[in-house]
Amino acid sequence: MDKLFGLPAHPFLVHIPIVLLPLSALGTVAIVARRKWYLAYRWVVLAIALVGTGGAVLASSAGEELEGRIVAVEGPQAASGWEHHAELGETARNIALVYVVLLAAYVIIPWLLERRRASPAADGSAPDVEAAGTAQRWLRPMLAALALLAGVASMVTIVQAGHTGSKSVWQETVKPGGG
Repeated sequence: MDKLFGLPAHPFLVHIPIVLLPLSALGTVAIVARRKWYLAYRWVVLAIALVGTGGAVLASSAGEELEGRIVAVEGPQAASGWEHHAELGETARNIALVYVVLLAAYVIIPWLLERRRASPAADGSAPDVEAAGTAQRWLRPMLAALALLAGVASMVTIVQAGHTGSKSVWQETVKPGGG
């Protein structure tokens, strides 16, 4: 996606991950903190993270296209100042992908284990409640810790990428000492 409304798409698309990934990271903290909130909001937090991660992928792709257009119009020197921002954007996209996978694991795996524990086995025998309970004792805390760490990393990298991008734009638009 190169353009939206006749303008470069990247500045529009970056707002999706900038807003939604930190929001989902805070939501992850909330659902880890209280079991009641986990049960009530896990799917909402996961949906927000999925949309935010999709936005990060789109923004990264649009940024690469914008960088290519800048190089074509103004030459390779014009894009050299944006290299750090582009690297941070790629890192933010990749960490967002890891975060959404770990958050999905934290939401879906315990949900599947709970369903399996509650339903009878295919052969009509009682479900293996003890095995499912043992798996949940260590699995949920581990997945929660990984989702929290990835959420924090995602939030930090998104903020860093956004900061360098906005700083680059404003430094080129408003020159120090006037203008």
